[in-house]
Amino acid sequence: METVDRKILNNIQAAFPITLRPYYMVGKKVGITEEEAWQRVRALRENGIIRRIGGIFDSRRLGYITTLCTAEVPNTKIPVVGDLMQGVDEITHSYLRDHPKYNMWFTIIASSQQRIETIISNIRSALGGSRVYSLPAIKVFKLGVIFNLGNEDTRDQSRLMQARPWMNAGNNSPPAVTEYDKKLVRLLQEDLPYSITPYSDLADKLGINVQIFLKSIQRFQDRGIIRRLGAILAHRKSGFISNAMGVWDVPEEQVNETGMRMAEFKEVTHCYQRHTFHDWPYNLFTMVHGKSDQECREIIATISEATGINNYALLFSDKELKKTSMRYFNE
Repeated sequence: METVDRKILNNIQAAFPITLRPYYMVGKKVGITEEEAWQRVRALRENGIIRRIGGIFDSRRLGYITTLCTAEVPNTKIPVVGDLMQGVDEITHSYLRDHPKYNMWFTIIASSQQRIETIISNIRSALGGSRVYSLPAIKVFKLGVIFNLGNEDTRDQSRLMQARPWMNAGNNSPPAVTEYDKKLVRLLQEDLPYSITPYSDLADKLGINVQIFLKSIQRFQDRGIIRRLGAILAHRKSGFISNAMGVWDVPEEQVNETGMRMAEFKEVTHCYQRHTFHDWPYNLFTMVHGKSDQECREIIATISEATGINNYALLFSDKELKKTSMRYFNE
């Protein structure tokens, strides 16, 4: 990947410009013309390095509920459950991870707790009664995948992903979402149009002035509905071929301090406090990505040394069963 492309990707992951001429702003930041910036981003999309450019939403602010689940799945049942999950829109991600007992992990984003319980019940039935546990977030310290593809300092971008008050579970009730809001979400959750003026194209779809459309997006950000509008990269094609979930057993009185400290590491893309259960003592979860398994191990070891938390497990991703973006208000 050329140096200019790496600079572009470092810039547009955390924030793709919300302006009438976004590629002019992209080009200005890296020292190229608007046309060249547009052509380079288009090539990165066509080559599959950029999976999508669009909005990443805070589910709770849209009235949805999200949880991470784990299950103890025999090898013979993995294809059955995998096929079942493909047909459940609310399951967005599912992985096999190298834990001796809890080997399947998946996320659910649903419009109600009842729907989550129904999905989990269906999976239990497919497994013949095997154990499936829901581990909803108690607190979010960091949420956002930002990859450093060069030698640039990405601490500022990383800080954008660290938790704001509205990201913490249990904070306030979700704001009222209007029908206009829903139309806006449906547009922004898709890939931005392959156009040098993508926002103008979307405004035309809604039949409104583009400046009004841009102000609507900004209001979404101000309200915390959009966590970020940016480029989502294909990890492996970007060179990050390994990912690991670090799970930590942290004393309750140290969770806040430790969570905030872990979130400061640029290599950490997600950091949550979650519930525990009888044989799962780990209450803090971190996701790290690296260019090798060894790099991930070294990152986790550094975090352990920095925080003084030594009771942890590292769960590498063995197989990706499903990975999709959530489609809100598509009932």
